[in-house]
Amino acid sequence: MKNIQKITLITSLLATSLFISSTVFAESHAKKMADTTAAKTAKTVTTASKGVTKAQNKANKKAIATKKDSQEKLLKEVHKGVSEAFVKVAEATKLIAQGKEKEAIKALQEATGKFDTALAADPKLALIPISGNVNVSELRTTPEAVKAQVKLAQDFLEESKVQAARALLAPLQDDMVTVTTLLPMNTYPDAIKLATKLLVDGKKEEALTTLSTALSTIVQEISVIPLSLLRVESMVSAASGLDKEKSKDQALILLSAAEKQLQLATTLGYTDQNSDLYKDLSTQISALKKEITGGNVVEKLYSKLKNSIANLVAKKSKPTASK
Repeated sequence: MKNIQKITLITSLLATSLFISSTVFAESHAKKMADTTAAKTAKTVTTASKGVTKAQNKANKKAIATKKDSQEKLLKEVHKGVSEAFVKVAEATKLIAQGKEKEAIKALQEATGKFDTALAADPKLALIPISGNVNVSELRTTPEAVKAQVKLAQDFLEESKVQAARALLAPLQDDMVTVTTLLPMNTYPDAIKLATKLLVDGKKEEALTTLSTALSTIVQEISVIPLSLLRVESMVSAASGLDKEKSKDQALILLSAAEKQLQLATTLGYTDQNSDLYKDLSTQISALKKEITGGNVVEKLYSKLKNSIANLVAKKSKPTASK
């Protein structure tokens, strides 16, 4: 019986990005489990490889769709009056710097009016989103390649080659980052009123200092979702949709690829606060593979695994605040 053609993965450790075809995952696993004729095995690998690629593409599309939905959601959440008021404050700051105090006072008064209107409509307003941005950075690689990249970076650091190490580590990002800027309505409007009064009293420098201090109270919420988790979710979903009797090999290949993505998330350091949950997911995938091989009913295991992944994605998407 002929072995499946070996695929040699050549990873350039000095490059600024790492790429690897998902076919490597599928064919690597297929080689270990080949127990039929070469023709049948090759056919299975090809089909499963397409399944892995399809699952990855689905995950990527989901990330892009999530980005679009997040941006639309952020726009809907922005209180129009508050947002317009913030713009007015920015205009006033520029006018003060240009020596146009009268115009600046007018802009600040307009801002205060909008803030007052918003608070009158909802006195409980606290942190109001005034802007948001979603950025997706995709990395196609393996856990082994990442470890090698990090090891080389460490060697560079030991030799004080900081920039070379930075060039190696900078591309190791595989996530979707959402940054939301929020205005503290319990303090910001009062600061603008004080700045206005100071400007009216001719205290230009004090007014600028007050505006600068108010600006430093703005809060940013950052949410990070590893794309590898979205790929795991898509691969598990694709595996669960296959015929349990006719497509065992394909399901196993998809689950092995999901394991690789889970390992990638861990290697890239997205697991610091959820390591126990990641280990639980790995255990569940292994158990599911054994159940498939044994021919047992696996629907409940798929359901449990999907819920675990969904919970983990929800945890990773929980925003953290920074000023």
